[in-house]
Amino acid sequence: MLGTLDWSRIGDYLGPPQWNSNERGLALVLSLRPLASTPETEFVPRRAHSAWSRSDLAYAVFIVNAVAIMGFWWLSSGFEITRNPSDFYNGIGRVTGLLGTYLVLWQLLFMARVPWLEHAFGLERMAVLHKWNGYLAIGLLIGHAVFQTLGYQLGDGKDVASQLADFINSYQGLLAAIVALGLFVVVVVLSVTVARRHLAYETWYFIHLYAYLAVVLAFSHQLATGVDFAGNPAFVWYWCALYVVVGGSLVFYRIGGPLATYRRHRFRVQAVEKEARGVFSIYITGRDLDQFEAEAGQFAIWRFMDRRRWWQAHPFSISAVPNGRRLRITVKNIGDFTSYIHTLKPGTPILVDGPFGKFIERPKNSKVLLIAGGIGITPIRPLAEEMAADGFDVRVLYRAHSENDLVFKKELDALSSREESVQVDYLLTQGGSRRNSRDGWFSPTSLTRLVPDIFERVVYVCGPMGMMVLVRSSLEALGIPAGQIRTEVFRLQ
Repeated sequence: MLGTLDWSRIGDYLGPPQWNSNERGLALVLSLRPLASTPETEFVPRRAHSAWSRSDLAYAVFIVNAVAIMGFWWLSSGFEITRNPSDFYNGIGRVTGLLGTYLVLWQLLFMARVPWLEHAFGLERMAVLHKWNGYLAIGLLIGHAVFQTLGYQLGDGKDVASQLADFINSYQGLLAAIVALGLFVVVVVLSVTVARRHLAYETWYFIHLYAYLAVVLAFSHQLATGVDFAGNPAFVWYWCALYVVVGGSLVFYRIGGPLATYRRHRFRVQAVEKEARGVFSIYITGRDLDQFEAEAGQFAIWRFMDRRRWWQAHPFSISAVPNGRRLRITVKNIGDFTSYIHTLKPGTPILVDGPFGKFIERPKNSKVLLIAGGIGITPIRPLAEEMAADGFDVRVLYRAHSENDLVFKKELDALSSREESVQVDYLLTQGGSRRNSRDGWFSPTSLTRLVPDIFERVVYVCGPMGMMVLVRSSLEALGIPAGQIRTEVFRLQ
């Protein structure tokens, strides 16, 4: 039984986007309660954040501003929609344009990494909101173009081609608006999973920069030809204020935040060491690292400031428990950026955005199961150590292709030898002449055989998307309530 719908977990109900696993990183966390007949698992954030209050505030801000925009529209021209078909289509076109642009501003706000939004939803849920909000925004903007063209056609008695030519020749800013709509469509199309899988990260990144140009072009069009703004200075000031708030958030948090963090901590590459086949750890030093609020299981967005990489920022998990002296991230060669990560030079400055993540939440019950696949071991490794130190009974299932692909094996073996509460099982899909199905390790039967008390444990999972989907399906097949599945994805917007 799901119980009351938790709006702070809206991403869980919509379902996670199906992204390709690459250097941008991907991780899923499933936190589960036992079957309905057992007590509900409670999660306690290690820092006191009220997700309910922040998420409620976010929804309230969204709704209040949407209502205000519709109010301005109605008072300016919306009441005219009942006059004739031309005014009806024009009126609907104007309100869809206003609301579509409003949703685009929220798209930018989701990209700004505003702390109170991240604390309310987590970056994964914000990514899901970003996805569906983007689809709705482009739908409204296309509706705006269609309805306005129909409205003016009915009023002027022209065909579509003649009407579009008249728009371009006679209306200030209309050409910019058409270009802006085209840019929005391109960005959305290339954000769809199928298209994105065939794009290099650099191409995807630069295409998304055109969204900012589209926003500027749309803004100039609205103030130049928007009927609802003409003779309505209050609406003009309000609309400009929305742009200032969103633009200010982008500059403050996307640029100012990392610069301020660097000024305080002076992050630099200390060393790069090979961990396994195609896997390297980057050790990071700096100033006053004991005051950098990073915890086991979290991730941050790292920008290495050398000639080759300064323009790229990527999310990577912190792969060792922060000790106040240095940090460690571990990266696998699975893409253009990570293929030459080993060439980083000691002393390279680093801009850091974060940390982020909801792995810092701890359940009240004392048993946990940590499941890792491949490079997904990076947040699981420090999480196991810290949870053991906190008194948890920790089981770790680590799936890899072969023993040569295991990362941190010595560290995990040492941890399980040192801590009686930690048990680590290595699930190899190929060992000598023996081969095991990758999917077979995480079937419902295998999970209950490997972990008989799985219903008593809170489960954290990190690995490739295919594995995570499989684990989720198996847990649901075992009767784990879907409403108790918690997800988090390391994904840049």
